[in-house]
Amino acid sequence: MKIDFSFFGRARRPGDPYSTRSARRSDPTQPVFIILEFFLHTPRPWLRLPTFLLSTIFFCQPLLAEDWQRALQPWSWQFPRDHGAHPEFKTEWWYLTGNLQDASGNPYGYQLTFFRHGLQPVATQIGSAWAVRDVYFGHLAVTDGKAQRFYFSEKLSRGALDEASFATNDCSVHLGDWTLRRANDSVFAMKAWAPDEKFGLDLAARPIKSAAFHGNGGLSQKSASPGNASHYYSYTRMETKGELRIGDRRIPVTGLSWLDREFSTSALASDQEGWDWFCLQFDSGEELMLYRMRNPGDRTDPSSSGTWIPKSGPSVSLKNADFTIEALSRWKAPGGKVYPAGWKISVPSMGLEGEVQPIVADQELRLRRIGNLRYWEGACTFQGARSGKPLTGRGYTELTGYATPIGQGMKE
Repeated sequence: MKIDFSFFGRARRPGDPYSTRSARRSDPTQPVFIILEFFLHTPRPWLRLPTFLLSTIFFCQPLLAEDWQRALQPWSWQFPRDHGAHPEFKTEWWYLTGNLQDASGNPYGYQLTFFRHGLQPVATQIGSAWAVRDVYFGHLAVTDGKAQRFYFSEKLSRGALDEASFATNDCSVHLGDWTLRRANDSVFAMKAWAPDEKFGLDLAARPIKSAAFHGNGGLSQKSASPGNASHYYSYTRMETKGELRIGDRRIPVTGLSWLDREFSTSALASDQEGWDWFCLQFDSGEELMLYRMRNPGDRTDPSSSGTWIPKSGPSVSLKNADFTIEALSRWKAPGGKVYPAGWKISVPSMGLEGEVQPIVADQELRLRRIGNLRYWEGACTFQGARSGKPLTGRGYTELTGYATPIGQGMKE
């Protein structure tokens, strides 16, 4: 489970015409005041006008959640169709992370994520090349463990004029020149290059296990209210090879990737503050996914859950009472926000206990294409034991809601 849409949201007030609980018809003068505020209070506003206009498109959409389908019951999965987009739902993502190494064994991590967020169920500018139905965006990051460096970038498009396309019959995604496509042999090929930051990747990832479906047949509940859920499956172990590019260096790499696929309309309760998410790939051939939903006061929401994926055989669903996640230390980000850093994870029913540690302390994405979005997503190691035997592995951790609040685009 993934991303915080804080750049699409703001604190909801009673009577706010742009909340998902609002009336269908908003005050028609509101966009005028938004534009006036922008020009009056933004230094050199013309430099940020394109980003502002795209943000305004979203904020001025007076849509009810009921305009979109919600995750109320288990999905009837059909592949390869469900590798593709689900435009009847408001939000979805294709989320790849992985731990790689070069020929000398030096560690690297990567994240490549594509997001689709619906603005209106049907584009009102029918027949126009400028029609806007969804906004598309992507996040790209590479971690260099040996150099202790973290690189990140982002891309944004409204999809008009073939700037972006997300196929509905299979995984075929392009966002500018960032791409993710599934071939007939089920290899997921991905390419992305960030010219300003001068880094990128060109990788191929092949699943070596069947998809794992989280929750109740892929229906992953995020809070107590019906519909506050997502349809969620993962490829938890994917053989990966290709190259990373950092500056002028081209680095051949191999390793393992993890692909998360989720689609939903309203996943979170109004008072939930964020989540801590873990995907771990153990050297024993097993995997573990856990997420801890956080309520006010850093209390764990009872809807928190996870999945144990054995080396072979069916996955095992884990409820909140089946595991614990304990932060061991803290890390202060630039600007002063504080994240947990290092965790003790226990799953008593599996006889599993161990520590997760980041390979680089600063793996925070600080993004600004639409508003201000900051979250921590990084490569980690695991050392511990299962049933008294040593257990090691690597994985990824995601931390949201610590530096910027979760936006209303993800909430009921």
